[in-house]
Amino acid sequence: MNGIKNVYKSIISIGVHGYLSQKTVKRIKILNFAAFFMGLNPLIALVVKYFTNDLPDKMALLFLLESVLYFSVLIVSYFKKYEAAKFLFIILFTSILFLHNNFLYKGEYTEYYYLVVPIGTLLFFDNKWVHYIFLIIALLLFFIPNYYLNIYEKESFGFFHVIPFFLGMFVAVQYFRNENIKNEDKLKKAYVELEDKKKNELAHLQLKSLKAQMNPHFMFNALNSIQSLILKEDKHEAYTYLTKFASLIRENLQMSEKSFVYFEEELSLLKKYLELEKLRFRDNFEYKIKGIENIEDIKIPSMIIQPFVENSIKHGLLHKVTGLKKVNIHFYQEEVFKCVIIDNGIGIEKSKEINTLNSKVASFSTKAIQERLTFLKDYYKSDIGFEYEKINEGTKVIVKIPYVNKDE
Repeated sequence: MNGIKNVYKSIISIGVHGYLSQKTVKRIKILNFAAFFMGLNPLIALVVKYFTNDLPDKMALLFLLESVLYFSVLIVSYFKKYEAAKFLFIILFTSILFLHNNFLYKGEYTEYYYLVVPIGTLLFFDNKWVHYIFLIIALLLFFIPNYYLNIYEKESFGFFHVIPFFLGMFVAVQYFRNENIKNEDKLKKAYVELEDKKKNELAHLQLKSLKAQMNPHFMFNALNSIQSLILKEDKHEAYTYLTKFASLIRENLQMSEKSFVYFEEELSLLKKYLELEKLRFRDNFEYKIKGIENIEDIKIPSMIIQPFVENSIKHGLLHKVTGLKKVNIHFYQEEVFKCVIIDNGIGIEKSKEINTLNSKVASFSTKAIQERLTFLKDYYKSDIGFEYEKINEGTKVIVKIPYVNKDE
């Protein structure tokens, strides 16, 4: 049973692709179903007439030709020629119906099936001229052949009620079609409004995420350093760092919208941040980034590494009184992506003591990232998170995060 369902789904989905609108997909599926059903119908008639010994050779050839013609609509759909497939089906249906009515099944009052033609155009086309032209064609095909072939007696053919019947049915179907389109438009509008509401909520969450990454103290200090360069009339240096600061802000805003980013993007953000911190500390600050050449073209969770480097500078190096302030960052690509950050600051214990004396609470960004890493750990079921290792001088933090290949 499942096999039959899968075959049916495959047939009606011929030519359907993800980039098409929902409306177009519906029409293609209806068209494919109609073409398949109409192509199957003469084959069934062929089998029935064969076993009842009522199958002349000419009729057999005609039935086979009809099936081939209807199935050709599916081939046209497969090659994504949707408008051509729709017109081909309507023209084939009209022509074959004309042949049946006037020659194959003459005198069986099957002319009323002509009403299906204009109603079919209401399903497949939006152009009103197409609807009205095929309505006129259907009425002409109903009357004109009988005028010349004398298939029915004029008294029994129903000349007077056919036009009102055809027009009434056409107008009724057209009305319900238009009402359905209006309801779909209203639904689409409501969906857009809902999406806008979600975007507003998402923007609020992204601003919270951005707040966690962009430390206001860092921004203030960076602007102070740029201001100092301006006051010293070092215009070129001031312009250079102001450009880097603006680029850092822009990249932060862009990356706050993404869950995963290319490693190169995260590295670019980190370098701009460190260059601005270098401006702040002048010759008393040095940083090194290692292991870049060993990292493949991968994507990692956005905006995680920078806050840990920022914590090293803010809590470790800032309180270092003597000697050159150093931070080394080493990247490793193993089962998970690993970033090791080592600074030669005062160490994590002394930093906690200073924060306690100054009544400072834990970093907002650290809390936000810890929650995010916990979520990633639960999702990926792997060794993800961060940990501190004791070293003789300063602080060493190991950050482990997941990564995906470029194309995933």
